[in-house]
Amino acid sequence: MSDKQEVIKKAKKYLGADVNIKPSTRKDKKFMVENPKGKMVHFGAKGYDDYTKHKDDKRRQNYLSRATAIKGDWKKDKYSPNNLAINILW
Repeated sequence: MSDKQEVIKKAKKYLGADVNIKPSTRKDKKFMVENPKGKMVHFGAKGYDDYTKHKDDKRRQNYLSRATAIKGDWKKDKYSPNNLAINILW
């Protein structure tokens, strides 16, 4: 699992001090956060470590190479699950 304190710190830096990040209610996701439209966005796959836990720079680099190569408009949406994982967990 992730380092919860570091996740909260990074979430506040990325989304603002008033962000409310919680453990996900989905069994296969780590966290959830409410987007500006009021929808809960779940992100982070359970069962896998992330940078907040392992601090391995090579694994971080490998993950970011994969995640940033994903096609689609996720880059335009600060609250996309991919953007949240990249900026909060990695």
